[in-house]
Formats: sequence, C-alpha cells, structure tokens
Amino acid sequence: MPNILFAHTMAGGVPRAKIVLPVMNRVFKGHGDRYASSREFWEGTLGRFCDQSFMDVTANSFADLIDLSAPLRDRAKAAGKQVAYVAYGYHGTEILMGGEYLWQSYSPYLQGFAKLELERIAAREARNGIQASVYNAPEILTNSSSIFLGVEVALYPLLGPLKKEGPDHPLTQELLLACQNLLKPEHSLDEILTLTDSYFRSPVIQKWSDYPAWPQHNGPEQMELMRTTSERILQMHRDEKELLTATLSEVVFKACGHAMLFEAMNPRQNVWWIGHDIVAKTTLARKH
Repeated sequence: MPNILFAHTMAGGVPRAKIVLPVMNRVFKGHGDRYASSREFWEGTLGRFCDQSFMDVTANSFADLIDLSAPLRDRAKAAGKQVAYVAYGYHGTEILMGGEYLWQSYSPYLQGFAKLELERIAAREARNGIQASVYNAPEILTNSSSIFLGVEVALYPLLGPLKKEGPDHPLTQELLLACQNLLKPEHSLDEILTLTDSYFRSPVIQKWSDYPAWPQHNGPEQMELMRTTSERILQMHRDEKELLTATLSEVVFKACGHAMLFEAMNPRQNVWWIGHDIVAKTTLARKH
C-alpha cells in the first residue's frame, strides 16, 4: 500500500435557485444604482440559507472526508504508511505593492466565513493526530469565481513578482511576452502594474484590506472603484475573450499544486498562505 494524500477541492456552495442567484449577482456585481449591501443580504433570510450551504460544501465536507476515510487511514498507518489531507482555502493574498509584499483581499467574499471554519477544522484534526493542512491560494479566475466582480484585478500584480524574483529568467521573459501580446499595441504591462498598484494602495481599497476584520462586507465606493479598474484593464486587451488572467491563473494553479504537494505529508503548520512571492519563486524554480 502506498502513502495516501487526500485533496479536498470542494468550495463554494452557491444555491442554484432562481430566487437566490439574481440577488447574489447584485451583491457581487452591483454598483451605482444597482449596488446591493452584502451585509444586509448576509443578515437576511437568504443570507442565512447561503451560510448553511457554504459551511456544508466548503468546510464541513473536509471534516466528513477525514471522518469517513478513517478505516482506510487506519489500514495505511498499520502498514507503516503516511496519510495526509490538504484543502484549498482563501484568506486574502500578499501581493507586491510599492515594492513590498502586502496583504489584501477581495470583498465581499461571503464564503470567507466558511473558509475560516475550514482552517479551524484543520487545526482541530491536527490536535487529534491527523496530518491536515489548509493552503490559502491567491485569487484565480475560473468559471466559478467569475461571479465575483473584480476578483481578477489581484491577478495582474503577479507580473511584478515574476520580474522582481527573476527578471532575466527564460520563464519570466516567456510569460511577459505572452501577456504583452494579449494587449493592444498602445498599452503595456507596466501600465497595468502602475494602475493596479495605485488601486490597491488607494485609501478606498486599503480600508477593505483589514486583516482582523476579514471577511469584510462591501461598500458602494469600493464596488465602484473595483468595477472601474476591472473595466479599464479589460479594455486594454486585444480580445476580451483572450485575457491575461487565463495565463496568470494557470501560473498560480501550478504553483499552488507544487507548494501543497511539497508540504502536505509533513506540514509544519495547519494553515499556509501562498502569496505572489511563493508563486513567482516556485514557478521560476521549475526547469524550463
């Protein structure tokens, strides 16, 4: 019998109900006259319903996986093998701002309450002798995350760490060229980095980068600035169906997988943050 690594990839839990989705779309995408308060939604009946769903899908399923696999785990351990559990989390990300790696987070990330429970489950299981760890991954654009307006804005600054950690590395040059070719001739990657740096260091977004208060609810000025910035960058692309975010998301995805596999069997702690510095260093450490 080999060593066993269980990967918990469950996340989300948005109820696919006609009464819920239109309201959530306004919460996550609304601005101006269509702005909707995530706090009001979350504290209402629909919000309580979503909270239960998020908890079951995102967090409690991790505990279920550990509990239900106990017989297999016991067999493996009896055979002298290792068994470990990893889960994808999200709790904000350190990105490059003004030359420093600083923490920021997307808001309103209502699933964040369930992500906190996911971290607590890992800590609890570790106290019981289980090798369980959560890896808080950076923002990434997928079919499921596209509901979150502006979540992709935090992906663009990854270009900075790649240039910082390995400016002359062949992979850096290859990625920068591929990304530049996706932009209109009159725009540059440096222009995007300048825009996103200004965005994340702005007083508005800094107010929504309060780690102790995470996850934070939205605000009209924050949603407006996030949408404006997202649209400005989108308009810099040659084709709105071929975006930098696809290329950068793949970089993040591969780096996260490598980091999780490297640490999983003997985790030094229960919760890890995979910041843009780790993504860049892990990517550049790969053989070209």
